[in-house]
Amino acid sequence: MFAYIQVIDQKLGISYGYVSFKFSNHNLYISSLKGVVNIDKITVPVSEIKNITEDSYYGWNRIKFNYNGKRFIFLYSGYGEFDYLKDNMLEAASDNQ
Repeated sequence: MFAYIQVIDQKLGISYGYVSFKFSNHNLYISSLKGVVNIDKITVPVSEIKNITEDSYYGWNRIKFNYNGKRFIFLYSGYGEFDYLKDNMLEAASDNQ
């Protein structure tokens, strides 16, 4: 799946761009696509995802969560990615309560 994300790190600033992502083995794997600023490969254990929220930004759906002192923001990119991310994020939220 592909999405536009922002990663906010209070120490390093904001990274952003298009990434590919997938859920497997209780992890969220995020890999940068060519041209993405300051994002390489990130493995996020689903059990460590905190503060998951869903809202709308100028008509675009987005999902936000915290992991390892960073704020991850995924913006809707179409073709079912949002539902895939949302379903897996909701599962993570229910497992972490």
